[in-house]
Amino acid sequence: MRKQENRGQALVEMALVLPLFIFVIMGIFDFGRVLHCWGTLNYQCVRAARVSTRRINPLLTGNAMIPSAFPTLSETAATFNQFRSPMMTSDNYLDQNVTTFTDGEGNTVTVPVLFSHSGIGSASPTVEISAAYTLDMITPFLGKLVGGENRAGAITIHAYASESKE
Repeated sequence: MRKQENRGQALVEMALVLPLFIFVIMGIFDFGRVLHCWGTLNYQCVRAARVSTRRINPLLTGNAMIPSAFPTLSETAATFNQFRSPMMTSDNYLDQNVTTFTDGEGNTVTVPVLFSHSGIGSASPTVEISAAYTLDMITPFLGKLVGGENRAGAITIHAYASESKE
């Protein structure tokens, strides 16, 4: 065989394989983003639940499960927001509420509450925090592959934490 007959073979092979290779690389990147967002969301729930179950002053409250002995919803929401990844915009959280509190200087501060909860501000012995986040995918078909409640081109991630009050 002469060399002139094989010209262009590498170009044709690359044209066939390159789109598949790029799709696989983008899928790996998206999978890493999903794992990062899930880990961050889970960490946010755990930290917020932990903060909301610690007594403000154990010497004054004793064994009583009175709501004033534990942090408020505003403090819990501030902790939840403190640990949010810069990659995760607050618009994509499924729970969108706000709470207000007055700081030490008398200013009214509004804090977004991006999770659902039970046990905060009540006499319940446990606190449960759950959150959901919708992540828009880069690869168009990955969201459809996992199914469930996902909308086209996105994956919904859920996290949950439960802690007993001290």
